[in-house]
Amino acid sequence: MPSIDLAPVDVPNPTILRELRTSKLKQLGTVLSGIDKKQRQGQLFVANLGLTEDEHDLTFHGGVDKAIHQYCTDNYVYWKSAYPDKAIEGVFRPGGFGENLVADGFNEENICIGDLVRISHGDSDDSQSACVLEVSLPRQPCFKLNQRFGIKNFAPKTHQAAKTGWYYRVHTEGHIETGMEIRVIRRTHPKWSIARLHHYVHRDKTDMEVAQELIDIDVLGKECKNVFLKRWKEYQESQKPKRVEKWRPFSVIQKRNETSRIVSLDLQAEDDFADAAPIPINSYANIRLPNGLKRSYSVVDGTTSRFTLGIARDDNSRGGSTYIHDHLQAGDMVHIGDFQRSMEPDGMASHVIFIVGGIGITAFLDLVRKRKRTNQTFELHYAARTEEEIAFKSVLAELGPDAVHTYAKDRGQRMGIDKILRDRVWNSQVFVCGPTRMIDAVKTSGKAAGMTDDEIFFESFTADVSGDPFSAEVVAQDRKVTVKVESGQSLLQVMKEAGFDVPSSCEVGTCGTCRIKVRKGRVEHRGTGLAEEDKDGEMLCCVSRGVGDIVVEDPESGEVEGP
Repeated sequence: MPSIDLAPVDVPNPTILRELRTSKLKQLGTVLSGIDKKQRQGQLFVANLGLTEDEHDLTFHGGVDKAIHQYCTDNYVYWKSAYPDKAIEGVFRPGGFGENLVADGFNEENICIGDLVRISHGDSDDSQSACVLEVSLPRQPCFKLNQRFGIKNFAPKTHQAAKTGWYYRVHTEGHIETGMEIRVIRRTHPKWSIARLHHYVHRDKTDMEVAQELIDIDVLGKECKNVFLKRWKEYQESQKPKRVEKWRPFSVIQKRNETSRIVSLDLQAEDDFADAAPIPINSYANIRLPNGLKRSYSVVDGTTSRFTLGIARDDNSRGGSTYIHDHLQAGDMVHIGDFQRSMEPDGMASHVIFIVGGIGITAFLDLVRKRKRTNQTFELHYAARTEEEIAFKSVLAELGPDAVHTYAKDRGQRMGIDKILRDRVWNSQVFVCGPTRMIDAVKTSGKAAGMTDDEIFFESFTADVSGDPFSAEVVAQDRKVTVKVESGQSLLQVMKEAGFDVPSSCEVGTCGTCRIKVRKGRVEHRGTGLAEEDKDGEMLCCVSRGVGDIVVEDPESGEVEGP
């Protein structure tokens, strides 16, 4: 992607504070929010954390870097033209974005990070009534904007258009009121407008020189700076030689029978765990068992040095779950490799519905608890064959009876997927993990209820290897082999039969262990273990299928020369 013009931005002319707005936290759909700000008259005091009569949901908003929000009134004209039906409803009007300061003239194109902005009655720097603010961040709107305007996925549209407004931190406390002048009195970073920051945060994610430059800007707020810090770290990692998975020794501290078919394992690292880090929400751990088998299981909770896994006895076990249930005991040693993230929520849903069957509960427990901690609403529907097979009951009790619904087949309880999705909260997303018939039922019911593909996310217990036959030329250091993959077979299976040692673990498209490079050809991607940006050039060979003829690399051969 070509870089944008980074010529210095001219300082805008002074403007006038047209409206001053604050709010108390109130219910907005399913959440508490301070976005519904009311117009205020008279003087209000701006303290270090913002207007003293303004309330924030501190889970997502507020703090030193987000003390005051300003939005340009001219932007509402743009949104009215983009959404004429909503314009008729009158939702696009000053205050709609939850801004504290309503003014025109200042916008995302002419306001720069680090600008000192004075609000006062006079033009003297020594004015006793002056309040001085410093531009700290572009606003990063969340799902609450979708709720506010009644438009699904509206928040990403504001990023794309770079019409989000911006935040100030408070440089000098003081009183402000409508009618005061707003003036930029100092500009230290004239090429870094709010609009340009949006471009590099959301669109051009490959310019590492820009990332380094922005990391070094002291006045850039942490939320935005952390985006570039993470990007730079990932880039540095990508430049290193291909990493060989490191397997750390862990002891089984405790083994518990959650049900007759599900056990949980508490594992602790044998090496120094002073550097323990949080495991990303919704992750799997690669585990190597004493019998040599490698498998992936959902992390229930914990850190990279002490965590809990949940494992169900699989009736069609390939040896992993059977060994864990029948032979692995407290005190035994296992080895843990990489932690890999599965489905990652995009954060745009007002409400999340979790539908799980059996051991599927382990895939979402951490994610559900995070929503609980951050005061975001959810509902969990959990089906098991018997009441006794409902696992992790103590954790479920912590989530609250109103949010958790369990169904035991032996008690005649049936999960009504049709009704759950038909009666869902507006702007909900659905996460499902369970047997194929459950996933298929959710897909069918979701479609009937008017849900789109990007509102339903799923993980499966079994691999879907149906589809048209295809051929794959496998390129290794010392040979090239063309294999035929029939319907009902996986490329992983066929490559192993041809003598290629392809690493694999879950073999249902979730862990990402079996990813291989694709040199040529089209791929029908399946599973959740591959990020969207990696699908151009890679595939999960346990579930994804070629279209026609494809060319892939043997993953054990490293970099292979040739077209």
